[in-house]
Amino acid sequence: MSHTSPAVVIDNGSYTTKAGFASDDLPSLVFNSNYIVDSVTNKVIIGDDEMEKYSQNPVSTLLEDGLLYNFDNIAHNWRYVYDNIDNHNAINSNEYPLVMTEQSWNTMKSKVKTCQIVFEEFEVPLFSLVKNPLSQLYRCGKSTGLVIDVGSGVASVTPILDGVIQNKSSFHSKYAGDYINLHILNYLEGKVSSIDELLPASYRTASESFKSYYMSTHVLQEYKNLSLNYQVSNLEIYDHKFLDVSDQRNFLENLFDPHLNKLPNLNLPEPSLDVPASQGLTNLVFMAIRSLERTLMPNNDDPNSQSQNRFARFMETFKQLLSNVLITGGTSLASELSDHVINDIRALMQKYFPNYPFSYHVQQIRPTLNNDNADVWDKQFGSWLGACNLASMLNESDENSSSAKIALDNWFISKADYEELGEDLILEKFK
Repeated sequence: MSHTSPAVVIDNGSYTTKAGFASDDLPSLVFNSNYIVDSVTNKVIIGDDEMEKYSQNPVSTLLEDGLLYNFDNIAHNWRYVYDNIDNHNAINSNEYPLVMTEQSWNTMKSKVKTCQIVFEEFEVPLFSLVKNPLSQLYRCGKSTGLVIDVGSGVASVTPILDGVIQNKSSFHSKYAGDYINLHILNYLEGKVSSIDELLPASYRTASESFKSYYMSTHVLQEYKNLSLNYQVSNLEIYDHKFLDVSDQRNFLENLFDPHLNKLPNLNLPEPSLDVPASQGLTNLVFMAIRSLERTLMPNNDDPNSQSQNRFARFMETFKQLLSNVLITGGTSLASELSDHVINDIRALMQKYFPNYPFSYHVQQIRPTLNNDNADVWDKQFGSWLGACNLASMLNESDENSSSAKIALDNWFISKADYEELGEDLILEKFK
């Protein structure tokens, strides 16, 4: 059966939370994922404009390593969505299906806790957790591909074969947008006598965590958007001052080689192939491809026809995978990043996989072709948009279509089934 009410879709990212109805073209709400607890009233403050009114209070986070960890306060983030989603009007959470995104390395403990909150506190009628890379790839009309997601807090590389995430060949690290921010901050600190000069005068007496929050979300974010896409020689800061930034470095290179430029007071783990989180973006791609090769490659010592057929399938699978490289995430909007990634993959294939003629097949794919503005939205809101596509299956009204039934059977849990089966159902549906 189809549902008349559109699903609410929430994508909690490390930098921003994106939310809206699945029937919308773009999220109706985009707000910072951090929050403040007012020291006087203990009220939880959410939303960029509101948080700036409480700058004397510390800023707290909800996510770490791309995953929700602060379940004591995440409900306030979700309640803010329901109170503002309809053109800043409230809706009843028990009247709309809910879809949330999750990283592919999300823990089962986190899934269970999420279900507990949305069913018991918000009383949603239907709920689903959608894996980011899978929904993004499906949105491109593909079931096999290599999804490279470079966001604010995390960069990840996820191979997907026939709609199945290859978890053992998927890797991620924290060398993403926030890491670039650290390099930009270090660079700008050398241009001023005090870092407070980069802040509006009204925030120079704010709490240290608020200063860091404002610096990251306003000053560094704005400069990063400029410096990674344009040649900037002068940067206007507050009090009508300008900084000479004509000697700026290529900050983007730090994603690919995190040890290229050392930062003061930051000790990075030595890079090791045994520790994926210690690697830059290119090496994450290399590790994913090498791991997938070991998993799929037949034994070369076996000459029988079955092995030969398996080798043929391996070659075809690899060719298809590398022909469908999806580069997404807000940080991937930086000019030259996508070209850098594609060129690195081609070079990797030529150097380390010379027996496979795939370097010429490496191809970037996009959900929307020949539209620059759409490409920006696809990268910035890709996880949310991909989840919307799957959530919209619930509203399929064609009597000859089985989309709604497929969605219900495979991706959604109802409140009634949760109350009856509990954790066992979560373990089965949200593997």
